[in-house]
Amino acid sequence: MKIGPLLLIVAALAGCRSAATKASGQQPQPQPAGAARASTEQPVPVEFGRRPRNTPMTSDNMPFFDTVKHCMLTTRKIDTVTKGPAYEACVEGQEHTLLVLADAINAGKFDEADIVRCAKASRTAYEGMWYCLNGKPY
Repeated sequence: MKIGPLLLIVAALAGCRSAATKASGQQPQPQPAGAARASTEQPVPVEFGRRPRNTPMTSDNMPFFDTVKHCMLTTRKIDTVTKGPAYEACVEGQEHTLLVLADAINAGKFDEADIVRCAKASRTAYEGMWYCLNGKPY
């Protein structure tokens, strides 16, 4: 079958569906607003640095979150402009928590298995990871 006749069939079927919905008085159901954004609602995944076997975790190879993307996703409904005040506060909070976590990891205050577990479980990037490791907010 050639593509030309196939396109005509598809166009005819689409026209029939449109005519049927008009005749019955039904409006096509729009998708919910959140349906298109469902994939972006997901938390930003953590990235793990590669390091040689039997090398301790340090701030240079600790779990990494894309805080820019995380803060864009979490503040887009709050700020009236892109990268507004809530976004700036989010980024500053994440960067501060990252520095505190990096110092604690360098000092060996957390078990490596706990760091990895908490990084994977965090839905709020470094702040969530801190809460998981300490059992309380920073």
